[in-house]
Amino acid sequence: MLNLFDIFKNKKIDFFKNKKRTSERISVKVMFKYSYDNKDYMGQLKNISVDGFGFLSSNPLESGKDIDMEVVVQCKECNEEKWVSLKEKAKIHWVSINRSNRLADYDVGCKFIEPDNEIRTKLSRMLEQILETTEK
Repeated sequence: MLNLFDIFKNKKIDFFKNKKRTSERISVKVMFKYSYDNKDYMGQLKNISVDGFGFLSSNPLESGKDIDMEVVVQCKECNEEKWVSLKEKAKIHWVSINRSNRLADYDVGCKFIEPDNEIRTKLSRMLEQILETTEK
């Protein structure tokens, strides 16, 4: 009998190998503001890296479109950067139905498209310190 799982198993593994992120994302739970199609919305940030972020949204979004996001990321335990204020443009890379949280309908992944180098450096230092403290 033909098993579809066996047929697609190797292709699925190859698919996920090509989807690796270039930088590690840090889990966060922060409300943030974003603009999409000339309207302002609120979302819950799930994770962030120097390259992009994931968030929960109650509004339908379309992959490939741009958004403007504003958020302040804070780290009380960090020695160097205690907070970083981001006001960045990002491209929506994927949108899926959120099955894990009933407070939002969509799970969204974005990549920064015009990162400010100074802000990116600050964010990188903060995320490195957060990783160091969580690994101890």
